[in-house]
This record gives sequence, structure tokens and C-alpha cells, in this order.
Amino acid sequence: MHLYPVKAFRIFFLGLLLCLSGLPATAGEPYFCMQQGKTLYYERYDAGSGRLRRTTTMTIEEVRQTGDGRRVGYSFVLGRPSGAAMYGGPAPMEVSVDADGTVRMDLGASLKAVLGNYLSQSGLTSSGTHALLPQDMRPGDDLPEAHCVVDALGMKYRIDVTERKVLRAERLTVPAGTFDCLVVREHKVERGPGRHRDTVSDSWYVPGVGYVRHDTYDRNLRLETTEVLKKF
Repeated sequence: MHLYPVKAFRIFFLGLLLCLSGLPATAGEPYFCMQQGKTLYYERYDAGSGRLRRTTTMTIEEVRQTGDGRRVGYSFVLGRPSGAAMYGGPAPMEVSVDADGTVRMDLGASLKAVLGNYLSQSGLTSSGTHALLPQDMRPGDDLPEAHCVVDALGMKYRIDVTERKVLRAERLTVPAGTFDCLVVREHKVERGPGRHRDTVSDSWYVPGVGYVRHDTYDRNLRLETTEVLKKF
């Protein structure tokens, strides 16, 4: 059947809208939420029992220009299944975004912010390298390692994130919607007084949102927990 040009365009445009529905971010945005006032709410479950282990709430408090880049300040709260806050309540955190869209996450500063709910900031120091999420990363890319050390009144906590690789592109549906993602795998070792964790994780990242799913495995790649974005 012959379609007049205007009618054909309308059908094409409608199809395009249907393809884009449920995808709030566009290509070219950094892999972090840049919407001031937006709250992202996650739930983490045990792989075996399906039991809710904890919740994560991130609220974007401020997005400001800094030279050629931007800084995003946000509050970060881990919650128990009961709803009670863990680790002393909200912790103020920040990421920086370069002019080319690369997200820089200071792992040491984030851990320091959580410990600051218990200790004076004057007794805390952090050092190390940032975890980078380049805006132009592609499947097959190897990403830079990230390392940090936090000194809390003489107690040292260390985080080493290695073997970071972009595995694949994937369309994923979680409770918050359907998203086009890049899946990043990394090996993370955490050491400190009363804590030693050695895990592998896969994270599904979306431009303009951040991660929408985070799976944690033991070193034998047995799935331990799954965290998903519930509200955005």
C-alpha cells in the first residue's frame, strides 16, 4: 500500500518514540545521575534465599560547574530491611565529571564520609586514585585500576579495585524501567580492622543514571547478592 510522505514520517516517528520509551537517558551523557533533586532507590537481595539484605538511597543535592568539568554532591544512605539507617545515617559524597564526560569516583573520600558519622573528620585522612567511568567506554575496553587507603585514628582501611573491564552492551529491565546498559566487571578487595572482603562484581551502567543493577560474586563466581534500581 502506498503511503504519502507525511503519513510515512508519522509512522516512523511513532515507532521511534516507542523504541525510546522507558529510556530516560541519551547517548553522550556521563554514567552518573546529573539531575539535581533526583532520588535513586535500590534494594539488595541474597541470591540464594531472595531475602532483602539492605537498601541504598542516593539523593542528588547539587550539580555545579567547576572549570571545564562539573561536581555532583549527593547524600548516600544504606538502610536495613527494617528501614533503619545503617552506619550512622546519611553520608555526604561527591563525584567529579570531566569535560569529556568521564566520571571520577574517589573511593577513599566516600569511605571517609561514612566513617565521619562516627569519628571526627580531623582524625581521618584518605589517599589514592579515582575509579573512572569514561563516557566513551565500549565493550572490550579495559578500565584503569583504582586504589585507596583511609587512615582512621591509626586504623588503616584499604580498597583495591582491579581487573576492570567493559564486558558487553545489554538492554536490561529492572523495577525502575528498561535501560540500555554497559556491563562493567571488576575485582574488589577490602581490608581493614574487622573486615576482609574479596569479591567480583558486575554493574550495569546507564548514561545519565549510573548503575541500575549490581551483582556481587565470590572469587569462584558464585552469585552472592543482586542489587537493582527500584525507583528513579
